[in-house]
Parts: sequence; C-alpha cells; structure tokens
Amino acid sequence: MIFLRLGLAASGWLALLSMALPDAAPVRVAAVTAFLLVCPGLAALLALRPAGRPRGGHPAAVLEGALVTLVLGLALATLVAVALFLGGVFTATRSLVALATLTSVLALLSLRPGARNRRAGVQAG
Repeated sequence: MIFLRLGLAASGWLALLSMALPDAAPVRVAAVTAFLLVCPGLAALLALRPAGRPRGGHPAAVLEGALVTLVLGLALATLVAVALFLGGVFTATRSLVALATLTSVLALLSLRPGARNRRAGVQAG
C-alpha cells in the first residue's frame, strides 16, 4: 500500500515532466491522460476510504472502486480547471501542477492505514 501511495504522489510530477515532449507525442498524451483519469481520483479515494472497509473481493466492489476513482478524478480536474478559468490564469501546465500537488498531498496524507481512526479512538471492524 505504501508503494501505491508513493507512486501516486510521483505520478503527477511524471505527467508534468512529460509536458516537455512535443505536443502530439504518444508518450505525452498517454501519460497525461492516464494521470488525469486515474491518479487524482485514486488518491482522493485512498485518503477518504474508511480503514475498516474491504479493498477488494467481490467483482462489484472492484467495479465500484474503479468507477468512484474515475468520477472523483474527473470532478477534481473539472474543479481545478474552473478555478483557473475563473482566475483568468488557465494553462495546461498550471492545471497539471495544481492536480499534481493535490494528488501528492492526498496520497501522502496518511501513509499508515487507519492512522486517523486510531487517534480518534475508533476501532476498525
């Protein structure tokens, strides 16, 4: 789990690094698209998931997690884009910087699963 969180924290910065490639480079398109669709949503899902909730198992649970990840990622990307548009400072690079920062913060929010619940005295399970 810790490697997943560290990979999520680094994914936005790798997508930002790929922006140095030419505009229509397949690697650039694939890296940025994969980051925008998956990484912010997965980081938010991992940060907000209750510690006692099962992470796998039934195929419906896996499908639910994938769908929530996709929807959260698109929602966060939309919120960042709207905020930058309203501020009059929207560029693709700025939006990637904002999403990479948000993804890193959410992914590194709690490196120990259930750390927030232990401090509050809530027992998982």
